[in-house]
Amino acid sequence: MKRVPLLPFITIVLLALGFSCKPVVDYPDEPEVSFTSVIVKDSVDVLDNPVKRVTLTFHLIDGNGDIGLSDTAKSGPFHPDSLYYHNLFIQEYELENGTYNKVPEPAGLKKFRIPDITPSGQNKTLIADISVTLEYPWSESSPLPFSEFRYDFFVVDRALNRSNTDTSTTVRW
Repeated sequence: MKRVPLLPFITIVLLALGFSCKPVVDYPDEPEVSFTSVIVKDSVDVLDNPVKRVTLTFHLIDGNGDIGLSDTAKSGPFHPDSLYYHNLFIQEYELENGTYNKVPEPAGLKKFRIPDITPSGQNKTLIADISVTLEYPWSESSPLPFSEFRYDFFVVDRALNRSNTDTSTTVRW
């Protein structure tokens, strides 16, 4: 009986195991956002009125994936009268004479509810790109309130962890 050398066989098995395992990246439970893009388009609303549509896209990472709220999440901290009823906050800053000035509430603060997007499976790390579209109605008799601005934005997860705040590039009409 001829003996097969074990060293090449063991080397091949170890190489196969080494290439088949992906390193596990451990992300923090606090969400992190980073600006990706902002796109402006001329459009019309459902009543055929002219609008500027601004689509803000950002990258999101959350280590435990507890981003988003279900339609039934309307009690406790997620009650409609609570600050955390919304989980995406976008603040406008108008550019005037080279300085960004915060557009006052209520018009300057946009609030949204991201739906529950918790990943299924054992690894709950969530890595996603989120896009939100904002509409600005305008006409010759009712022009847009400003011609250059930017957005600051952040998200809040279900454990009420607030992400970092990131900033868009300047939006120009």
